[in-house]
Amino acid sequence: MLMMSARVRRPVVAPVLAGGLLLAGCVVVGIVDPTGGPPVCPFRAFTGLDCPGCGGTRAAHQLFRGNVIAAADFNILAVLAMPFIFWAMFVWLTKALGGPTWHSIDISNFWIAPAVLLLIAFWVVRNLDGTPLAWLGTTT
Repeated sequence: MLMMSARVRRPVVAPVLAGGLLLAGCVVVGIVDPTGGPPVCPFRAFTGLDCPGCGGTRAAHQLFRGNVIAAADFNILAVLAMPFIFWAMFVWLTKALGGPTWHSIDISNFWIAPAVLLLIAFWVVRNLDGTPLAWLGTTT
């Protein structure tokens, strides 16, 4: 008797849909210029200071238009984190849409404290005027 193993077919609809949603979001952010819009960040609205994420949408807009230097000027940390953020969003969307589970980025406990300290240092330094690192702020 010839036994045929059944091939498990992974659904492709969810990853394609997740990728399409992310691509559509990137296209919208690339087309619509957020510069000069109302402040979305509650921290900035109340204090006038930049939070670690301030300038992230404007950085994404510039990055999607091919202006890497302008993107880095708005928020260098957001530009460096974008590939990881997009992968995490893709993994989450795919799973939420009933698709296969993809490998996500695992951060060991060893790296959590240094990452938080880096984030806090970035937050403080980008709000200091008159320093060589003042370019880290959004200045808008």
